[in-house]
Amino acid sequence: MITSTAECPACARLRAAVRVIAGETPLLEVTADELADAAGTDVRMFTRHYPSVRACGVAAFEEVADDLHRVCATALTGDGHDCAARFTGVAEAVLRWADAHPQCARYLFVVSERAAVPELRARSSGLKRSVTSLFDGMAGHTPAGRIHVEFVVGLFFRAAAQALSPDGGGGHAALRRKVLALSPFVGQPTGGGHRRGSGHVQ
Repeated sequence: MITSTAECPACARLRAAVRVIAGETPLLEVTADELADAAGTDVRMFTRHYPSVRACGVAAFEEVADDLHRVCATALTGDGHDCAARFTGVAEAVLRWADAHPQCARYLFVVSERAAVPELRARSSGLKRSVTSLFDGMAGHTPAGRIHVEFVVGLFFRAAAQALSPDGGGGHAALRRKVLALSPFVGQPTGGGHRRGSGHVQ
């Protein structure tokens, strides 16, 4: 089997195809024949690049997760001490990314959460932690502490999953409303108190 890479055109077509198909059919029900046909190739070529549909689906998630992480990291560059404003900047960047890549956004936020694939769920959790760490690593920008940031990032993902799901209603317009409505909560503790300027929940 050929080792799949980000630069391989055939691998890229297969990852793009699985993101489209999994938006309509549960990933575990997608066959290699269906995926190969959607990517404009055959099963023999598919198996040269990925050992299974599940492996291709995981690779498809990792590709868009890396892209989203870069978007968030870029949006957080520069100075600023207003955590809510910084969150809004990241949220706006993610919304622009979702508008430009609707299939990727749906796969990242909706399919990965609903799929009965442990590898996808684990990688979704890992992405949330990595986004949280972008805030956590900046002293003074998380006044309510890491636990609170994890909470808000979790709400962000949940709002995206609800807005972008086929039965969510509203699509990207609903996503914008839900996500930007979280901004005021970023600088407030989820419960209990915190020392002013300590960056730790008590």
